Amino acid sequence: MARLFAKDYHNKSDSWYFNQAIIVLEKDDLWFWKTRNEDGNYQIRFFPAPSKQEYFAEYVDIVFNPETELIVSHSCSQCYTDESCRHYLSILRYAYLNLSTRIFEEEVVETCDGNALSGNELWLNIARNAVLYVEGIYNPETDKIRFYHQDLAPIDPILMGKLYSQEEINDIPQRQIEYYTANMGAFRDADLHLFSFLNKNRCAYSHKNKFWSIYKSDFSQALLIMQNCHTRFVIRETGEELIFQQQPYQLALRIEPSGTKNYSLRAVIIDELSVWFAGNPTWLFFRNRVYKINLPFRKEIIDHIFGSGEVLTARDLIYYRCLVYRELQEQGIYLDFEESISLPEIIDETPVKRLHIKKLGDKILIGGSLVFSQEREIPLSVLRFGKPLVYSQYTSPDKNGSAWFHLTPELFAKTQELLNKLPEPEMNRLEQYAELVFSGKERIEQLRTAIFELSDQDWDIQIDPELGNYFVAKIPLQVELIARHEEDIDWFTYEVRYHYRDLNFTHEELKRFFRSKEEFLHTSDGRLVFISNPQVFYEVEELLSRSEHKTDQVYRSRMMNLPYYLKLREDNPAFRMQGDEWLEGFYEALLKRRLEGPETLPLYLQTVLRGYQKAGVAWIKMLAHYHLNGILADEMGLGKTIQALSAILSTTLGQVSLVICPKTLLYNWAAEIDKFHTNIPFAIVDGNKTTRMEILSNPNVQLFIMSYSMVLGDVTYLKNIEFEWIVLDEAQNIKNVSAQRTSAIKKLKSKHRLALTGTPIENNLTELWSIFDFLNPGYLGTLNKFKQNYLPAEGEITARLSLSRMVAPFMLRRIKKDVLLELPDKQEQISWCKLNSLQEKIYLQILDMVHKKLLPEGPEMPSYIHILAALTKLRQVCNHPHLANGDILPELEASSKLEQLLELVTEATNAGHKVLIFSQFVQMLSIIRKVLEAKSLPYCYLDGQTKDRVTPIKSFETNPEIKLFLISLKAGGTGLNLTAADTVILYDPWWNPMVENQAIDRTHRIGQTHKVQVFRLITKGTVEEKILQLQQNKRELFETVIEGGQNVLKAMTKEDIKKLFSYSE
Repeated sequence: MARLFAKDYHNKSDSWYFNQAIIVLEKDDLWFWKTRNEDGNYQIRFFPAPSKQEYFAEYVDIVFNPETELIVSHSCSQCYTDESCRHYLSILRYAYLNLSTRIFEEEVVETCDGNALSGNELWLNIARNAVLYVEGIYNPETDKIRFYHQDLAPIDPILMGKLYSQEEINDIPQRQIEYYTANMGAFRDADLHLFSFLNKNRCAYSHKNKFWSIYKSDFSQALLIMQNCHTRFVIRETGEELIFQQQPYQLALRIEPSGTKNYSLRAVIIDELSVWFAGNPTWLFFRNRVYKINLPFRKEIIDHIFGSGEVLTARDLIYYRCLVYRELQEQGIYLDFEESISLPEIIDETPVKRLHIKKLGDKILIGGSLVFSQEREIPLSVLRFGKPLVYSQYTSPDKNGSAWFHLTPELFAKTQELLNKLPEPEMNRLEQYAELVFSGKERIEQLRTAIFELSDQDWDIQIDPELGNYFVAKIPLQVELIARHEEDIDWFTYEVRYHYRDLNFTHEELKRFFRSKEEFLHTSDGRLVFISNPQVFYEVEELLSRSEHKTDQVYRSRMMNLPYYLKLREDNPAFRMQGDEWLEGFYEALLKRRLEGPETLPLYLQTVLRGYQKAGVAWIKMLAHYHLNGILADEMGLGKTIQALSAILSTTLGQVSLVICPKTLLYNWAAEIDKFHTNIPFAIVDGNKTTRMEILSNPNVQLFIMSYSMVLGDVTYLKNIEFEWIVLDEAQNIKNVSAQRTSAIKKLKSKHRLALTGTPIENNLTELWSIFDFLNPGYLGTLNKFKQNYLPAEGEITARLSLSRMVAPFMLRRIKKDVLLELPDKQEQISWCKLNSLQEKIYLQILDMVHKKLLPEGPEMPSYIHILAALTKLRQVCNHPHLANGDILPELEASSKLEQLLELVTEATNAGHKVLIFSQFVQMLSIIRKVLEAKSLPYCYLDGQTKDRVTPIKSFETNPEIKLFLISLKAGGTGLNLTAADTVILYDPWWNPMVENQAIDRTHRIGQTHKVQVFRLITKGTVEEKILQLQQNKRELFETVIEGGQNVLKAMTKEDIKKLFSYSE
């Protein structure tokens, strides 16, 4: 056997240093143990026998490669990886003299480690539990704050800070630097940033007591880093942990008189402020709670505000009321002036910048002014003082006076930009008349060019009449439409007028000018005019193309186009529209989205409808009053169905109406009618052809509810009926222009039409055209013209704005956050579905078996175990027949409930919601997973077999792309916090409502900032509906958590059990 470490010993022992450095050791002075790591190398730890502990290092680790017979690395508890470590050299000699490679023939312990994690286990544990103790925060007697880091031992945060900031390090062995570099990832960047900051900004460091000292003036900057650290900070004097609040402190400042002439600015704080640290941001300490606030002041001012108060003079009040007030408002801080303080008039608004151009002999004079509200005009020359506030005399048509004016940086910049463009002027009239003088042919020509190049958006240029044929006036056209209502309710007439100040134009005159392609328009009085907004003319051209030309300036248009005209007036200040009394009432109704006068709703609807729902009903009725039709595009869960029913109820007056919806929603409509007692005689049109014809011919029915597929089959009959209302639910079902169902539905006749959809556009704009072609045929033009105008330019802002103006008056959309105050904390609703033919067949077979074998006649009670098994089978059929019969493929089409789930999920995720889906059956969750994967919908999953619960929960909470979380009811009932979700779908009901509530409470809990929408999928007429009734009627049975359904069954009578095994379509 070879001597241990022989090669390394021979390499080192021939140096003069070796014999000087070694510690002489006898046999058995060192002990050791060994392991073999994942690389096949031996790791040997040497440590001194008790008699030598005083003279030797605590331990030395050596990694030895048995194939090369060389040491790979070593690490000493005192000298780290230093190659000249005397303890390491002593071990080489000791091993050479006393040990051999025979030690590797003895049984050795295998070990394993890896480097996938950001640090080794020691570092990860220390980083996870890291604490820094902070001292001196509240002590006014010291100007320093200490950070104690003894809890980080044996890790050196000073070295980490240096490595993080990439400082040059000369006094640390390279091996130790490599060790730290490999493990520093265990700490967050913010923690490492803090160590670096403390290193660089320390005024002292104690090696003995392990603390940095920094000046309090630097603490504000340190806090900015500390708020993002994983490390906890504990106040050393009290033992309390610092808690950084995420929301800024709601602060107000107050100015009040102080003495006879001065004023004082102080912070208004209700809570007891312990200490503050001024900076950007400023930090407020309320004992151990830390708030940050952005105060736009210098540090010394902030200290005064929170201390004895900042002293202000009367002149300072102007500055504070204007500039300071505005900056504080930006930060959400209110500045209050004590009531007794009287302020002079301060005008703080954006003025019009006006230039006056006139002639004086052979010279041109330019005067400038700033025109504020009420035509208060001050000379532009006040800007020469370079101050943001100036006290100046002003002139106005009503009266002259004096006030303080706020001059913004934009005014200075635009004026300097003007002066840079103008040729060099003569200044002799500036002081007295506030005018610039230009003379000489060349300079005046330069002036003419410069004035024309000025933007009319920036400058209001007024040219003296005698210069009108030399200087070009840039004018923005203004259009006035004078409209009148015709006797034919579907039409109105209007005149078009163009003007600018004293100039008037006809449409034909402008049409000739724009066709001529000339740059300037010559007016009848000799002026040169450049029209700066020609798009206004082309907008009017578009309006006229929708109209009939009656006489010279009079046009005739359909009433359904009028809302577009009004929207154009809203969006473009260059348009004005006036109408007669009838049309003004129409304008008012469109703007208010309702008719004048009190809303007429039955009393029972007035009490159950929310405010935004009443507003929706009023909007629908307003459109119907003016023979217009629209899209109610509210977000899922806001009650589009009841709004539509309310509108139908108030306008039907005994007429027949039709609702067309997806098959999965037929019974939702029926349930809504029953739920809100709307008293509309209705019928669901379903079944074979003969049955449907019988239902449709029933004279007592006022509302028929049909699926899209049934309408296609019965269109020949339906198109002969004149309906009062046709309502399309999930109207995106007619998005395909060329589909047969779309064509069939557009053939139907009705007085009023309404589309309900949360997603009027799913893929492209032609889908929106198709819905509007049903609602208001011809309004968006032909499909080809629509494509020409909008499809090539879907990404262009102008085209989008134009289309938005077209559709906005006919679309009402509210999302949950818009009506947040009216929504309850948790809104629950039942989403009804119906067994399809396959499910119904299997369901009835199970019922037949139960009645024959498990429910015999007589008083004896049935076997609860068998009954529970049968009920489970029925519930599985409601979910998906594959659960009850494995021969049936787990396909989407085999379950109407699964189809309905997919519709709910698609709408919710498209609207940006995160959704929890609960089911009692893990096998059902597996089917749902396959459907989601087929639709490329990412999700997280958790059931009772999931070992790692943290990863899917974290992914769902933090990944914005993952909007779905499938959870088994029992696995997700407790111990989860999923406040990222705001929608819960309970795929199947459970006997105990408390279990369901626990599932809902995974998202409806502390930390939830959104309102929670809960959907319960219930199959109509089945055991699921009976379970729902049991929950309502026998809630006292469920006051404690029940682990299984058998306990519930034992509390039932035989009649109760029989009711469970009934089925009604």
